[in-house]
Amino acid sequence: MPLVGHYEITVEWGDCDPAGIVYYPSYFRWLDQATFRLFLAAGLKRDDLSGGQWKEGTPLVAAECAFRRPSQHGEILTIESCVEKLGRSSFTVRHVFRDGTGQVAAEGSETRIWARKDGDARSLRAVAIPEDVKKKLVG
Repeated sequence: MPLVGHYEITVEWGDCDPAGIVYYPSYFRWLDQATFRLFLAAGLKRDDLSGGQWKEGTPLVAAECAFRRPSQHGEILTIESCVEKLGRSSFTVRHVFRDGTGQVAAEGSETRIWARKDGDARSLRAVAIPEDVKKKLVG
């Protein structure tokens, strides 16, 4: 059974635009945070920084978000996250933002690769997702 993470956020004043609704980049920040927390719930470190510099991790290659209704300052949103698609070296995490009544406020996804680098950013290469990681994320 796939792992489903739940992450709760309170919409802060700084998350909103002058119209008083959530400014769209805030959703993308929350997508990233929810993916990080999904990895923590699975008992995984998402990106290895142990050597002082990123060597292996999960860089983002695509992201999207559909806004179903406006959210505003003071609202509490719950983000439900799970790995929707798992390939050899890439995976897609689906996120659903729900308000306190359960209504969907937004839906998004991130596609990431499992990657390593030896040196600068140009040395970045996709590698196979380790089997133990696959098992922890999707069962």
